[in-house]
Amino acid sequence: MQTIGCDIPGTVWWKTELMFRGVRYTPELAVAVSEGAAENYWPYTKRDAASHLVQIPIPHLFRLENGSVARVRVDDTSDLAVRRAQRGDGFALCDGDGPLCPIDFVQAHSWQSFRTSDGFSHYEAGVERLGDMLVVNVAPGCEYHRTKNDAGESLKCAFCAYGRFGSRSIVLGQVPGQVSPGAMALRRLEEVLGAAADAGEARHVYVTGGSLLGPEEEAERYLPVVAACRRAVSGRLTVTCGSGAVDKVHSRRFKDAGADSCCYNMETWDAATFDAVLPGKARYVGRERWIEGLLGAVEVFGWGRVASAFVAGIEMLPPAPGMEAGEMLDSIIEGAAFLLDHGIVPLYSPLWPVAGTAYRLDQGLQPEVYLELEMEVFRLRQERQFPVPAWLTCPGCSYMLLEVDLDRELGLVG
Repeated sequence: MQTIGCDIPGTVWWKTELMFRGVRYTPELAVAVSEGAAENYWPYTKRDAASHLVQIPIPHLFRLENGSVARVRVDDTSDLAVRRAQRGDGFALCDGDGPLCPIDFVQAHSWQSFRTSDGFSHYEAGVERLGDMLVVNVAPGCEYHRTKNDAGESLKCAFCAYGRFGSRSIVLGQVPGQVSPGAMALRRLEEVLGAAADAGEARHVYVTGGSLLGPEEEAERYLPVVAACRRAVSGRLTVTCGSGAVDKVHSRRFKDAGADSCCYNMETWDAATFDAVLPGKARYVGRERWIEGLLGAVEVFGWGRVASAFVAGIEMLPPAPGMEAGEMLDSIIEGAAFLLDHGIVPLYSPLWPVAGTAYRLDQGLQPEVYLELEMEVFRLRQERQFPVPAWLTCPGCSYMLLEVDLDRELGLVG
């Protein structure tokens, strides 16, 4: 097996390169879409000779030789690019010295042209395709974005720019302050998920959305959505509830409504960072209650049927009190060991700043630090014989994480 430093398998190394460095735009990206690659939700934008903005479709996900996927991120400062010799040839990832490795793209699903009975696309109905995962989000607007502290500051998570109430919320019929989604939104959701399940190209459903002000409201929003998902896919796909943390009684209600598993994203293990970076979660749930919710969910769903995602790197920068990289790794390892020892699967994505957050665009976590923490957490899973379960994420949908790739390449399988 090829490895490159720190026992990192070569395929994981190339995926990390794609995640962090991206590729500069080349016409091959547009060609790949014309030949059937699933289209990215965000096209490549440039100015033409007349200074008019032009949007060019690009693929959504790279696929490496071993089946691992990575998001297509275009950065025209990158020295990586996608090339092919001529039409009919395969694509290759290249740098200035020539080809580095073969590369391909996840193809469009057959159901993506489906329209609901009233003409809505899958995206307009709150369903995104992410490789072989269907991500359900019928209420993207987050109440933390609308809620202020005594100083008039938003209680949204410092790294989040996605929870604003805007055009997508309007299309989905989401009303600020209203907990339950409307009947029309649920009907459209069922139609899309039914068509996607019938096509046979998806394996699992992940339900997410903007946060509400407390576990009780979270439960009331997610229960009808989980039930609609289960009706739509019957027993063909797994359904994971990705709400905020709720108490054990509400986890039981999620399971009774049709959820197979849950993922209550804690975002950081460090207590001071939790309070500073996640002010809404800190005020309306609190760190201790969040952990209690995760432990209670294990009692309901079972060992290895509960997960929590984290954003690695927020511990190091304001508004967090600040940590050095080594201190952050120690905190992450402490939290991962605790969670794994209690039957909970931790996942770590790197801090990836975007406009509208507390971080400059150049303040993302460094790739070498991310690789180090992923290897340390892999060793914890390996010691416990605890691979990341396929219901949560798998090589076909894990486009900004490395856990399942490390498990597969280094022989940790369930």
